[in-house]
Amino acid sequence: MNNRRGKKDEFQIVWVSRCRDVQSFGQYFTQMPWLALPPQEAMGPRGEELSKMYGVKGIPHLVLLDDLGSVITTDARNQIPKDKAGIGFPWRNPLATLYMTVVPRSLRFMIKRELGALKERTLGKVLSLLGRGSAKA
Repeated sequence: MNNRRGKKDEFQIVWVSRCRDVQSFGQYFTQMPWLALPPQEAMGPRGEELSKMYGVKGIPHLVLLDDLGSVITTDARNQIPKDKAGIGFPWRNPLATLYMTVVPRSLRFMIKRELGALKERTLGKVLSLLGRGSAKA
């Protein structure tokens, strides 16, 4: 799709395998030209955390993130067959596209960081009110 848009190498694929063993990982990985999270991490707590974070219910599952790590779509797997020519790629919400166009990258990064901190503080307060300790406990 990058070639179609004249933007060679504008994105990077990182495979996070949920294979059950290293041998299965190796069989798949030898057929793939992209980066991969090491199998021990992908099959362990980090892989589980990523699955929860991006709502993975089955495989394959394709999530697109922007350069700041914000989610573009968690439905890329279903978007590809619907848009084989890649006309709508990267299938970003139109409001998000407007936001990306109007708001400079540095300001988007600052907003994302501040919203993350606010979320942590709010979650910590809610959990302490519920008697469950801090958000990181």
